[in-house]
Amino acid sequence: MKCIFRIVTIVLLIFFYQTNVSAQIGRIDFNRFVIGKYYEFVLTNDLIYTGKLVSVDENTISFLHESTVKKLRKDLIKEVNISVASPDYTAPDSGKVSIELKDGSLLVGSISASDKDSLTLKLSSGSLITVKRDQIVEINYLTVQNPWSDPNSSRLFFAPTGRTMKQGDGYFSVAEIFFPMVAYGVTDYINVAGGISLVPGVDGQLYYFNLKARPVHLKDFDLSAGVFYANVTSYAEGGVGALYLMGTYGDDRNALTLGGGYGFNTDDGVSDYPVLIIGGELQMSKSAKLISENWIITGDNGAGIISLGVRFFGRNMAGDFGLIYFTDSDGGSGSSGWPFIPWLGLHFNF
Repeated sequence: MKCIFRIVTIVLLIFFYQTNVSAQIGRIDFNRFVIGKYYEFVLTNDLIYTGKLVSVDENTISFLHESTVKKLRKDLIKEVNISVASPDYTAPDSGKVSIELKDGSLLVGSISASDKDSLTLKLSSGSLITVKRDQIVEINYLTVQNPWSDPNSSRLFFAPTGRTMKQGDGYFSVAEIFFPMVAYGVTDYINVAGGISLVPGVDGQLYYFNLKARPVHLKDFDLSAGVFYANVTSYAEGGVGALYLMGTYGDDRNALTLGGGYGFNTDDGVSDYPVLIIGGELQMSKSAKLISENWIITGDNGAGIISLGVRFFGRNMAGDFGLIYFTDSDGGSGSSGWPFIPWLGLHFNF
């Protein structure tokens, strides 16, 4: 048991170190850049924009890109490089872009030509496609190192992080095969979620709801509070739930999450003892992230939950696999056999 706690402690220290490194990246002296020159802006999620610098204010920079002035928050920029682009520059010869259209489709390729009304994209197959600018929602430059960021950064395995989804974003997820859930960003700082279990052969199914609000959003820190409620369809009385507060320090790649809450049921009220949660995320490659989520259940009969696993992700989908270890009040698993429970999760973002 002590060995497992040491391993978790080491993992969390690695998360904290990587998070601090990521936080240091964004400290750039923007005053040294010259208005009218071309620069390459590398974001914290490793996407790249290139264009002519137009203006710099206290919190944002503006630049001309594809005949359109774009604005970026300074805290999202981790690196600025001088661009070799000429005034009619469109994209690096070897660079790729992702173009999201209004109908929801996504095109990936390199820009071969552009004008004020349209641009021409060369796909990986070699074919050319012309896209009208009024049909484009967003253009992002991709890098080989990290084409996508984690689409489910608002959650660890089960517990929430301090982050929230953007307004209009949502996802459908399934945990442990039988527990589906749908979540939606009502605003940038308020998210709702809910679902019902689909366990075969059981009369009463578990239904659950979650409401999360993010009152604090800083450069490297997000703080959210929320309420979780669950009940069984065959039970007419009140259910159980939790009031929680979660804070996340770091970016979408590497972060440390600390928080906790108080459980409650409608018959006995709020528990006297809190549950503490310690979690971390460490991105290992362009599409894989190490995740740890650990619970400390305080009180006279305290217990704990230790977990470690991997999240594999693309642009809109993510899959989780982890191992969960339950500890009793004595620090043991209470099991004579294999002590780990597998965790499986699948998420589709829309």
